[in-house]
Amino acid sequence: MTSSITVPLDIPEVEVLSTEITSENHFLIRVESTQKTTGCGVCGVDIACTFGHGEEISLRHLPVFGLETYIVIRPKRGQCLSCHCDPTTTQIVSWYEQRSPHTQAYDEYLVKQLINSTIEDVSLKDEVGYDAVVGALNRLIDPEINWDEIDEIGTLGIDEISRSKGRKKFSAIITSRQPKGKVRILGVLPDRKKRRLRRS
Repeated sequence: MTSSITVPLDIPEVEVLSTEITSENHFLIRVESTQKTTGCGVCGVDIACTFGHGEEISLRHLPVFGLETYIVIRPKRGQCLSCHCDPTTTQIVSWYEQRSPHTQAYDEYLVKQLINSTIEDVSLKDEVGYDAVVGALNRLIDPEINWDEIDEIGTLGIDEISRSKGRKKFSAIITSRQPKGKVRILGVLPDRKKRRLRRS
């Protein structure tokens, strides 16, 4: 008898279809979205995702038991009959961005790894490209803070990351711990000087 355990995926509105470990020792989790609609990419109206699927994509996710883990999905597509030429739209979901190689959870993980570390260090430790780490930063950190999404500041944190190894060039990461314990990045400043922190 084979022993087994259940690990929560913690991704909303998906059904797990299968799992496998590849010959490269990668853990693949094949999923399907249970979300039935999406917004039309032209007019924004809600449309049913009944127009087949897009090409299969693999998204780097949080490691499972130390294995490099990927979520594999064929995104659903919908067709808007209200628009001219009946355009089709690939379903937009909350847990990854289109054209991103990572899930949102993995982006957040990479950004947290940057605290007191460099982009190059994180790239080497997690075996992802330098540009992939920069991409995670760009996707997660907006140029301006949407204060409507902030319930309260809570505990304010100021950490630093080194922009280049051995050159004493640092950026300051400003974070806020929200009431439910979630850490939210409020901004990244080009240096850690006191006068800049005060202006921000």
